[in-house]
Amino acid sequence: MSAPPRDGHCGACGRVMRVPTPTSAAERAARRRQRERILLQAERQRLQIHAAPSARALYSPKVLFAVMLVFAVVGGTLVRRAKPLARARPRLPHQVALQHLDTLATALGRYRFHTGAYPATTPGLRALLNPDGMPGWNGPYINQLRPDPWGTPFHYARQADGAVQLFACGPDKRPGTPDDLRPDPAAFDPGTEWTNGWVRAIHRQPGALIMRREWAAPAAGGTP
Repeated sequence: MSAPPRDGHCGACGRVMRVPTPTSAAERAARRRQRERILLQAERQRLQIHAAPSARALYSPKVLFAVMLVFAVVGGTLVRRAKPLARARPRLPHQVALQHLDTLATALGRYRFHTGAYPATTPGLRALLNPDGMPGWNGPYINQLRPDPWGTPFHYARQADGAVQLFACGPDKRPGTPDDLRPDPAAFDPGTEWTNGWVRAIHRQPGALIMRREWAAPAAGGTP
């Protein structure tokens, strides 16, 4: 048999035995209300943790900065990947030839503006790169002279009346065939006051007279 307790200690294990003191009904009610208040607060915190963020939280500076940073990173990545694709997109040979023809026509117009005449058939388009003693030459007017996309040199000739012919022979590499490509007639016009008296672009024919002036009709009783 275990020894009787002494001074509030258990005779078997030696632990202190605490006898609950009697409480009143008011104290028990206060403890119950405190316990309910703690449980209610814990439930509110749990709901706030699992609930969706409020609209005010989405418009906070930190959230907006994070969203802008994500968009900037994604946009930069897309731009870097799109540039090589745009550069790698091949162009049709006809498009390349027409672009080169317009460039040559513009260079010839500037050459004509500076020197007063188109280059002769010989040296032809090479006069856009080398002056060859031509007075007023202010070039070079092109960086280099290339053949057309089919490997044929661009055809150029100056006629006796000063008109010029400029075209690419096209895929068949033969001049005077339906697939010949010609520049935009307006490309020959450098767009200066000196060219105001030229014929309008709609009346210019590729390879025909480009520099002929359009004289006004003489007044009545006057001389032409």
